[in-house]
Amino acid sequence: MTQPAARFPFSIGHVAKVTGIAVSTLRSWENQGLLTPSKSAGGHRSYGEAEIERVRRIDRMRRVDGQSLSAIRRLLDSEEEAAPAPEGEAAPVTFNHLGARVRGLRQEAGMSLRELSERTDIATSHLSMFERGVAFLSPARLNAIAEVFGRTLAELLGGTKGRDFPVVRRGQGRIVGSFGPGVTIEQLTVSQRLMDAEVWTIDPERESDGFYAHEGEELIYVLEGSLELALADRDAEVLNPGDGAYFNSRIAHRWRNTGPVPAKVLWINTDSDRLSSMSFERTDRRLGLGAGIGEGIGEGALSLELPSGARTFRVIETHTEGHPTHILIEPLEGLDADSVAGKARQFAERYDSLRPMLLHEPRGHSGAFGLVPVASSAADFGAFFISSYGYPGLCGHAIMGYTAALRALGRLTRHKRFTIEVPNGILSVEVGVDGDADAIALDMPPALITEVGRRVAIDGLELDVAIAMCGDCTALVDAQAAGLTLEAGNIDRLLALGDSLRRHLNEALPRRRGAQPSVDSVLFHGTDATGAVRQFLAIDRQKFDRSPGVAGLSCLLALRAATGAAQPGTRLDAVSLFGGRLSGELITLTHGAGGAVAATTRITGRAHLKAVATLIQEMGDPLGSGFLR
Repeated sequence: MTQPAARFPFSIGHVAKVTGIAVSTLRSWENQGLLTPSKSAGGHRSYGEAEIERVRRIDRMRRVDGQSLSAIRRLLDSEEEAAPAPEGEAAPVTFNHLGARVRGLRQEAGMSLRELSERTDIATSHLSMFERGVAFLSPARLNAIAEVFGRTLAELLGGTKGRDFPVVRRGQGRIVGSFGPGVTIEQLTVSQRLMDAEVWTIDPERESDGFYAHEGEELIYVLEGSLELALADRDAEVLNPGDGAYFNSRIAHRWRNTGPVPAKVLWINTDSDRLSSMSFERTDRRLGLGAGIGEGIGEGALSLELPSGARTFRVIETHTEGHPTHILIEPLEGLDADSVAGKARQFAERYDSLRPMLLHEPRGHSGAFGLVPVASSAADFGAFFISSYGYPGLCGHAIMGYTAALRALGRLTRHKRFTIEVPNGILSVEVGVDGDADAIALDMPPALITEVGRRVAIDGLELDVAIAMCGDCTALVDAQAAGLTLEAGNIDRLLALGDSLRRHLNEALPRRRGAQPSVDSVLFHGTDATGAVRQFLAIDRQKFDRSPGVAGLSCLLALRAATGAAQPGTRLDAVSLFGGRLSGELITLTHGAGGAVAATTRITGRAHLKAVATLIQEMGDPLGSGFLR
């Protein structure tokens, strides 16, 4: 049964008469978000005593106090934000207390009513009434709120609970009535599988209140009555009983019941985002291959028989200018800390055994790198990093690889520029820069130069060394001054020299991290015949970066700024020993005490998809957890 509309005794004409405020002014104040009357399905406004008093107060503040309408709105909004729901206020008009749920999501995200208003174009006063349960929002507006919190509209309305039996009898679905009078939804199954299935009953003249769009695909099938459906790129169509429509939900769409009787519609949404984070039950040990045709070993085979007890883990593999990133997309329970750094600690405590399994041989190598996507309440996306040697707080090439994966998954359709929370903070990323649609630009945290011009004699060479911090601590070595050749054939020599230098510096420099080494890596740099910088980042005796090094290029720009060779706006191209290229720009420069220099940079490169894979770990495999040579 649909809840009746929240009705109050006074019309807009009565309010104008008792307050002396013209009807046109009242409507203007409503458009500016100062007033939010109750509205019937036909659009008729009604007011209560509280609204009349609010009109009188606004008038006093404007005439007597001389405050502007914008200042009045800010004051009233701040009071509503802080105040609890008044005693005696009408009970919530939704079956599932949707307003209270939105309030909880907003407060959990640390977002004010004004911020939510600005991101959804819904008046703050109306949002306040909605959260207190005395106003409705249309489907289009609820969809806008759902997108802010990274949820589907169906999930915002509340998912159904699991049932022991898959059959849902007529009328036994979960009933919600969150769009106001005239729209009722019976949820058959929501947020349990890839498809959300509902039966909507829509009264005549009820509509979506404009176009809206979201992730996924949807199927509409009319059971009774009729429904007008309009897609942004097509003329409106009227669907009658037996008619259906199937379309990509990213296409803006709207609907309304133009008929004389209620329309009953089967409505199914598929959430494409949920596909990459959902664990499906397996009734057997077969892994789908989809190789139904061809002349190879998999000819006609649609699945692979797995040994008893085998575990599988899904990953997306990318590389950024040569260095690989394994992105784990298998859902993991228990990563529920408030911050990404906290989630990384939970992973280390509960799932550290996955790290060598994912990254070590026989699947990877000593320099392999991984990324685990997680939700973030502070940024658009969240991720932390795993490597063969631990849990770095920052990795530029992995962020670029993650960006390529997000783009391929369709997660960046409305995000040319977005933020990612990592353990070391929040980074800003932009896709499609400098006229290159595939270029990925990363705004790096400050790179700090703590020392320049240190001379170190080691292994028969005189090295010119600088010390920099950008996430990790890096020693920068002028390879040309030392007579070193930056070529792929010289990698063993560079790794050995870098390892010796790192050990030497860790004994000579003050400890910065307790018992941990002060210097984490060594960046060898020089200039080739074209003027481009060649870079090689040696991590230890066996590990090295296959790309030019995102953080390394940021540190080199900072070093050049510290020595007067670069100013804000300076650009620098870097090439790896394998041909990968990165471009860097010096953005800001700050001089600190003791000669220290901090520089912010923007590093641009490309990342490419390598594979979508399902990793298998057999129970009896003695090397299933991986190994390093």
